Amino acid sequence: MKLFFQKTNQFLSGFCGWLMIGMMLLLVADIIARSINKPLQGMAELSVFVMMIVIYFGLARCEQHREHVGLDLVVNALPGRIKRAVVVLTHLMAVFTVGLLLYAVSQNALTSFQKNESIGGTTELHIWPVKFLMVVGLFFFLIQTITNLAEVIKKGGSREENVHHR
Repeated sequence: MKLFFQKTNQFLSGFCGWLMIGMMLLLVADIIARSINKPLQGMAELSVFVMMIVIYFGLARCEQHREHVGLDLVVNALPGRIKRAVVVLTHLMAVFTVGLLLYAVSQNALTSFQKNESIGGTTELHIWPVKFLMVVGLFFFLIQTITNLAEVIKKGGSREENVHHR
């Protein structure tokens, strides 16, 4: 099961790269079209949607490799048992926080879908599909955060001792 989530995280982060290429092409096309006085409607908004998906789809892989920002200076100075307790506590807090965020974004996506929320303008763009993709990204982020917590409880130690080496 762990391998499935690792492969999924890898796929989602690879997909983020392709989305970034797509977003750059959208912006280049928009700039070229504007320079010949034929602007493409909704391109700026669409690129923001793509960026949101890139951010949320990349969270799990970043967590898998423990590449999120962390401050270990104080934790590393603590004695062994206290250090382990603090590390476990911080991972528990992370699981709680990501779970809460997943719940809030899920509720928001559902409400957005029920209201058929969209951005008005010359081109109507629906917001709810992007919000559901954010939920997918947060789901995998939560699974990875729980996996990291389980590894810390099983192995103990600091962040560096629990980092997956490639």
